Amino acid sequence: MEKKFIIVIFGGLGDLARNKIYPVLYSLYKKYRLINCTKIISTGRRPNINKEEFYKILKESIKSEDNNFSALFDFVKLDLEKPEDYINLKTVISNYKDDEYIFYLATPPFTFENIIKNLGEFLKDYPNKKKIVIEKPFGYDLESAIKLNKLLKNYFKEDEIYRIDHFLGKETVQNIFGLRFSNIIFEGIWNRNFIDHIQISALEDIGVEGRLGYYDKVGALRDMIQNHLIQILSLIAMEPPCCIDEKAIRDEKVKVLKSIREIKYEEVPNFAVRGQYKGYLIDENLNKSNTETYAVVKFYIENIRWDGIPFYLRTGKKLKKKETSVIIVFRKIPGLFSKILDCIPQENIIGFKIAPENKIVLNFQLRPLGGSILSCPMPTSMEWSGPNTEAYETLFLDIIEGDQTLFIREDEIEKSWEIVQPILDFWKNDPNIPMYEPYTYGPKEAEEFIRKDGREWRYL
Repeated sequence: MEKKFIIVIFGGLGDLARNKIYPVLYSLYKKYRLINCTKIISTGRRPNINKEEFYKILKESIKSEDNNFSALFDFVKLDLEKPEDYINLKTVISNYKDDEYIFYLATPPFTFENIIKNLGEFLKDYPNKKKIVIEKPFGYDLESAIKLNKLLKNYFKEDEIYRIDHFLGKETVQNIFGLRFSNIIFEGIWNRNFIDHIQISALEDIGVEGRLGYYDKVGALRDMIQNHLIQILSLIAMEPPCCIDEKAIRDEKVKVLKSIREIKYEEVPNFAVRGQYKGYLIDENLNKSNTETYAVVKFYIENIRWDGIPFYLRTGKKLKKKETSVIIVFRKIPGLFSKILDCIPQENIIGFKIAPENKIVLNFQLRPLGGSILSCPMPTSMEWSGPNTEAYETLFLDIIEGDQTLFIREDEIEKSWEIVQPILDFWKNDPNIPMYEPYTYGPKEAEEFIRKDGREWRYL
């Protein structure tokens, strides 16, 4: 018999719960994946919200009047900063002493410490198996991430901690792993002998969109590169694991992070560029801000497979197009063949488009139909596309089943902060931030940054 469980959602009235968590739980419910869920307890502190009002919010969130699903829920008023409010939660949880507890922190990061301390204290009275799920950002810098990890370890074991990165639940990101390790033709060329460079991008055509309170304290580097894009880098660059096992896979990812060449403080201008879109101060009603809305960093991995191959990670807001992608650019063909063909064929690429579509593209060259054997080859592409499964649904199932493969381990989160810390320190002390026009491809400094390497930005 499978173990019964309850889910406790902190921040149950917030945007993440309403826009993501409740719809995902409803989808799992309709697929009979929550049959062992005894109760879902949602918490919130708004004084004017009672259980009836909460059920209205829930039904609006899932766009359904499904009373059977709503009956799974209970609502507990809780101010995260008041230890006495946790007594009410403890009283409710006491009704489920035989269940596993899953605690989901869908709250702002400044609340994490209070929740962990209060949870940890009252859970000492319970022998139940438990799990805690923590959203990003996990820490604000290396020092705060280490502090948060130490606090967690006071109350939870590592196999009970799920540091979530929803990018790892996306179909196309997981297909990077599948394409590499199930196709010998790709794994055989997945190295410095064939690949020229790799671009990992998360570009948005919108601005901060009302997230000023969060974003202006964070910026593009913390918001996207330190977590999402470095995670994707580790999946692309990792060595084949010894077995399909969560520990083995995460071990290989950590090895990649440990192999990234250190960027020293004084070297930052050679390896990173930032920018801020014009109008950011006006849009966000600010007098002054040094927060970057665009960032690009060039990393090198110092191992046999990737020595000398640059990984360009970039992200930005209010750009010309929305695109989250990985583009692997292969080396140009040797000059002798260019002379024979009397032209220079374009480089081959493998592209993984993560958003807004789920697509994999292979670009190569073929002679045009009807042309001679020496005709200059023309670009040709093969594509695969499929529906985008909601990333949170994949990750929620993994949490329920206890599979930590797609979650971030303690050493992994600290190493990723260590990698970007010199850049954060340099930019904090540098008042000069390049500006760029909204709905362009970013600051001219970013174009010059890659052009000086003899390369150009790619798009799918």
